[in-house]
Amino acid sequence: MSAGTDSFVFQYVAPFVGVLLIAVGIAGAVPGGYALIEPDLENCGNPTIGVESPEETAERFGGDEPRPRLPRLTFENLSSAEQDAFRTAIDDPVGEVQVVGDLSNADAFRRGAIVTYEGGEYYVTIVAENTCFAAAPLQFPLGVFAIALGFLCVLAPPLYRRLIRLEQRAGRTE
Repeated sequence: MSAGTDSFVFQYVAPFVGVLLIAVGIAGAVPGGYALIEPDLENCGNPTIGVESPEETAERFGGDEPRPRLPRLTFENLSSAEQDAFRTAIDDPVGEVQVVGDLSNADAFRRGAIVTYEGGEYYVTIVAENTCFAAAPLQFPLGVFAIALGFLCVLAPPLYRRLIRLEQRAGRTE
């Protein structure tokens, strides 16, 4: 290689490749890092149920007219986590709350179910699944490695010039 080609490679190609590696590394490291910490967050894996009041349920299904074939459950048949979430959703202004724990009636809630509680009928459905984000196991470490390699490529020209200057100074003093 000639001196002009070396100069072109170190001045333009190495930093360009470095910037590309940094961009790809960020694109891999950010979602990979999020996937590592997301299970520790409360939202991941806990579905959200919506509960409508007896009045809203009667309005939705037409009062005394024949109702659609929805699963019917009693409050006592719900798991303890479902019971806690149900009571909390009744008191919530929006009527939605996450179920933290066993969701044994998940299939019924996905289709929508009528739950009988203290003489009233409440329409209950899952409004959000809140699934966990999935990422490849090596996505985060490979992303960090690509970022580090990219920085080395970007810093190669100034480091190369400094090394040449040091060699020239050492040659003059001998």
